[in-house]
Amino acid sequence: MQANETTFQNLVEGSRQFQIPLYQRPYSWGLEELERLWEDLTEQITTDKEAEKTGRSAPLHFMGSIVLAPELGFASRLSRFLVIDGQQRLTTLSIALAAIRDRLRTVEGQDLDGYSGAEKIDGVYLINRYEKKKEDRYRLSPTQADRASYHAIVDGEPIAGLGDNVGFAYNYFSRMVAEHEEEDLLRLEETIGHRLTLVEIRAERDDNVYRIFESLNNTGKGLSQTDLLRNYVFMLLPRTGEEVYDDVWLPMQEELGPGTLETLAWLDLVLRGDERAKQSEVYHGQKERLERIARDGGESALRAELEQLRRRGQLLQRVIDPGYEDDPELASVLRRLVDWGNMIYRPLALHLMVLRNEGHANTGELVRALGYVESFLVRRMIAGVPTQGLNRIFMSSPKEIRPGGSVADSVHRYLSDPRRRWPTDRALAEAVAARNFYWSGRGPQRTYVLRRLEESYGSPEPVDFARAQLSIEHVMPQRPTRQWHEVLSGQADPGETGEELHARLLHTLGNLTLTAQNSKLSNHMFERKQGIFDSSTLWMNKEIAEAESWGRPEIEARAARLAERALSLWPAPLGAEQDAGLLEESAGERIGEALAMVSSGNWTTHRELALLAGARTATVVAYLGKHGGTAHRHRVFPDTSAAERAGMLRDRFVSAAALAELLGLDIDKAVEREHGFREQLLDSRSPEEARAVLALIDGWTALGGSLHWGDGTETSCFLRTWDQATSSHKRWALTLYPRIGTAEVVFQHMRSRPPFDRVEMRRELLDRFNTVPGIDLPEDALDRRPSFRMSALVGEGGQQVLGVLAWFREHCQEWLADQG
Repeated sequence: MQANETTFQNLVEGSRQFQIPLYQRPYSWGLEELERLWEDLTEQITTDKEAEKTGRSAPLHFMGSIVLAPELGFASRLSRFLVIDGQQRLTTLSIALAAIRDRLRTVEGQDLDGYSGAEKIDGVYLINRYEKKKEDRYRLSPTQADRASYHAIVDGEPIAGLGDNVGFAYNYFSRMVAEHEEEDLLRLEETIGHRLTLVEIRAERDDNVYRIFESLNNTGKGLSQTDLLRNYVFMLLPRTGEEVYDDVWLPMQEELGPGTLETLAWLDLVLRGDERAKQSEVYHGQKERLERIARDGGESALRAELEQLRRRGQLLQRVIDPGYEDDPELASVLRRLVDWGNMIYRPLALHLMVLRNEGHANTGELVRALGYVESFLVRRMIAGVPTQGLNRIFMSSPKEIRPGGSVADSVHRYLSDPRRRWPTDRALAEAVAARNFYWSGRGPQRTYVLRRLEESYGSPEPVDFARAQLSIEHVMPQRPTRQWHEVLSGQADPGETGEELHARLLHTLGNLTLTAQNSKLSNHMFERKQGIFDSSTLWMNKEIAEAESWGRPEIEARAARLAERALSLWPAPLGAEQDAGLLEESAGERIGEALAMVSSGNWTTHRELALLAGARTATVVAYLGKHGGTAHRHRVFPDTSAAERAGMLRDRFVSAAALAELLGLDIDKAVEREHGFREQLLDSRSPEEARAVLALIDGWTALGGSLHWGDGTETSCFLRTWDQATSSHKRWALTLYPRIGTAEVVFQHMRSRPPFDRVEMRRELLDRFNTVPGIDLPEDALDRRPSFRMSALVGEGGQQVLGVLAWFREHCQEWLADQG
């Protein structure tokens, strides 16, 4: 191989064509890569301009390598090259130049000698102007998947390329140069053509092009397993490659996309009995298998194998997106599994779909079998069974669920093996009553369980959960008031405190519901929450509202009702009560795992471990007494006073929430931070100030504003104009700090964000704040972050500040609307 450093213009100019082989992946650069290239270009221009002022030469920017191989067998004036590596760079720079050319056509003035920068870009970089055949006119010939879009862009008809990565890249660069004038555009062209360096590596005619492609580790976007697999497959199809690519591979690639195609290649190995197949090693597994097929059966046998792979891909589509499934009942159970949020079941689901497709099972059998899969996953999550081993269970299932007999019964028997720990009815009921559900599984899975329980009420007007902004709410709050403690103290068991009872019941399913009114419910007594629950569209909330009070009896009674619903929704495994001690076992595992994470100098209490594990404090004490060798058990104290007597520092205390985060449990950090803010507010401010701050927050959200909670020692609250889903352009005027009791007006943040980047807008905002009694922001603070005391919000001041914020939000929304 020969290598030499060159520039982009030197590489592409002349009678040349660079062909991307069909076995290469389609163009795949996205926003991250495009932004990085744009930054490189603008940085190089800045460097060059600074160097020109001093008379020195600036260093060039190195872009990476382009690996080429001469193409044989063409009787043409064109020098043709296969692009073995570097097609992403080559394609991106060509698209960028096309966007610059199109902008130049609208702004450049015609020189007296007829020079046109746009025509130069066409003639030097994009087009072999004097070739007769249309396909020879393009200096770059992309893969078939990208060809139409790329040709349309080069031909000045980019509308054809708007729906794919090629079109996205053109749109990106068009947007970046939309305000550029001729001088800037010519500078960009000069930078791309002459100020970016490439290493051109040219293979010799005898070099093995495939081996070079396979082994390269370039600095662009890494090659995926299916990129390598596609390359190898078409090396095995020298005669029929083009036909197979058009008829089989390209349609499959377009149907699935690169990520799902790799998943398919992996699952195909699993379904063939390789239960240890890894998705990261798909290429090697499939390569050996397909090479053997091609050797024994030739190109026709390999084509048949790819056709079967495509059929399996179409079945996998239904597993991943049930909208492709025609049968509504099967689509429904598949949708429930997708909503569950963990695709670990895919090997078994795809295997079942293949069995139906081959005539070994009917749709009813699949519906029942997948219902067992759902129950297996949901019951384990509710009961706190660790997820270790789940992947192996589903990877091994295809070889165990064979044709013959009832497929649904086979799945039921397979998952009911005691070693697979499918919780029985008894274990499930115990877990619903006593276990910490709030930190079980993942956030979407917790919401899924509550959603399914709500749906079991059979409301005539069901909630659209896809659109509803629901979160999990504690009916008995995480931060109970003195009145709550008084209620609980009278309901505790002998030897149990009200605080311990609170910790034991707080995160259980009987105390949790779904609501869009989380911020309004707060930690109020039940009587104040009843009205909000009663107006809810959820039947489970209306049922809560019917209770006369809320405490231990109501939570335990509701848990029993929910357990009955859970037992009817999710069928039980076969066999006896083999998991009678499952609850205690899972609690013990969680305690041991948590203590291992408490590092030297830190400490926790029995209560925090009980809260984490969903167990009684006495259970924690008994566990530690029985397991004397438990790591770090000396870092657990009966309570905070005992820790203080032992000289432990308060700031080294590890709460249950912190333990959950250390264990990698999926806690809702936004909710936890919101609770932290409210706790700090109630601890640090007077009742009047706290009520005024919460009223301001409620008023802001009622206007359509959004809340963002800080994660520092002091949990701050940012009153944002809109959420991330509305726009990534973050805007806020006020940040609340509960401990120090101030509201900060963030002029410093605003000065770089329109429309308040204009000093007169910030001036008016300052003046409006200063009309509120108790607020006196300095006149020279328009570039800083001045504050006022929260006491200014008490009384009429809160409504006046809300009015100022409404004015701020209105102008921000007007600006956003102007952006289109």
